[in-house]
Amino acid sequence: MAKNKEILEKRFEIIKLVREFFWSQNFIEVETPLLIKYPGQEPNISAIETIFHNEQKQDFRGFLHTSPEYTMKKMLAAGFTNIFFLGKTFRDEESFGGTHNPEFTMLEFYRTNADMFDLMGDVESLFEFILKKINFPNFKFLRISMIELWQKTIAIDLDEYLTTEKMLELCKSKNYNVKDDESYEELFYRIFLNEIEPKLKDRGAVIVYNYPAQMASLSRLSEENPNYAQRFEVYIDGLELANAFSELTDKEEQLKRLQEEQKERERQGKKVYEIDMDFIEAVGQMPKSAGIALGVDRLVQILTSCQNIDNVLTLPLSKLFL
Repeated sequence: MAKNKEILEKRFEIIKLVREFFWSQNFIEVETPLLIKYPGQEPNISAIETIFHNEQKQDFRGFLHTSPEYTMKKMLAAGFTNIFFLGKTFRDEESFGGTHNPEFTMLEFYRTNADMFDLMGDVESLFEFILKKINFPNFKFLRISMIELWQKTIAIDLDEYLTTEKMLELCKSKNYNVKDDESYEELFYRIFLNEIEPKLKDRGAVIVYNYPAQMASLSRLSEENPNYAQRFEVYIDGLELANAFSELTDKEEQLKRLQEEQKERERQGKKVYEIDMDFIEAVGQMPKSAGIALGVDRLVQILTSCQNIDNVLTLPLSKLFL
């Protein structure tokens, strides 16, 4: 720990500045339970399961939250407006080191009466505030749509590959070893992670927006072009840092999507979780909102030039368990 004392001091300063920024913007910091009954259904994210007991030794099954999203959206439905969470989240089946740790610090915030473009402005202002305070050169963000990114990087018109069948054909034409039953998202990322994301390293700070509708997750579809979702991700020097949505407020559509994700988890042989119906009701009662989750450990990595996440953590799990 003594070896990275200066880095940890910088980490704690950055965390303090994150809080200062949001309080200055009239956001309220909220607490959410870390131990929950119903985790999210995202096929690529699994929750750490735990069994605990009451005084009668009765068993209860719970999960460490992978994100405070469900609870925060219930708070929005209950009348809270601009809120942020800064704390620990957990994910199962994660690697140790590099840019991953099963326990990590997340910033998640929601702005009501806003869309993803308003949130992009918040992200840019947050970075400007922090970087100025720590005397770090400011980032000039490039905003680019996913369609434009595919066209400029690999000369492919994404509009022509918005079905699973078409994306499968494209992957096969590029000689990727794919299976016929893979999902659209799996096929999309075969190309994106191998041919596009690595080239983002040369672009500095990038906001990639408008993901294909099949990858909408909890976001609303674009009113101008419903083939795409109002979702964006933030990359700094090729490292994925944040994922954001114009939030879905249609509870029937949200239930349908979660049921589809349950089927996808089952296809992949992963644990299928129950759906939190209180969350579904909350989605239908939420005001128009936009929200984002940002990895604080990765942010610290970027601002301290650390290649390994272990170096920005007080005690990484690799030290505790390996």
